[in-house]
Amino acid sequence: MNLLEGRRVLLVEDESLVAMMAEDMLLDLGCEVIVAMRLDKAVDYVHAETFDLAVLDVNLGDALSYPVANLLRERCTPFLFATGYGARGLEETYRSVPVLQKPYQAALMAHLLNQLLAGGAPTWGGSGPEPATCACHRSTEAPSADGSFQADLAR
Repeated sequence: MNLLEGRRVLLVEDESLVAMMAEDMLLDLGCEVIVAMRLDKAVDYVHAETFDLAVLDVNLGDALSYPVANLLRERCTPFLFATGYGARGLEETYRSVPVLQKPYQAALMAHLLNQLLAGGAPTWGGSGPEPATCACHRSTEAPSADGSFQADLAR
């Protein structure tokens, strides 16, 4: 069973050729892809639409994608970061988020996204100002034992 088939994925990538290549990989995996090449557009998409997953380039030229990551976390949307710098290139608050090393590799992308859908979403920790919770845990349901969030597999 392909967990990625039919999933809506937000791809935030500021380099045109890299965005097209990553979009093609996601389409080949059966995903519906929405591409944002600027931070403001990505934020607008997250406010207006629902996504199952997201792939976020960390460095968007003159901005970082952390505001998008925060919004996705509030909505319990699993995501990963894409960067050429690896996890060391992330602010400490985000070091538990999976990292897809650039240049993109389709097999690794598929593996990481499937892992997120299967419940391998990051826990929120680090020394950042935000508590290790997700908006879905502010409801009457108790968070999981480790404080992490998980994708809805029922779709």
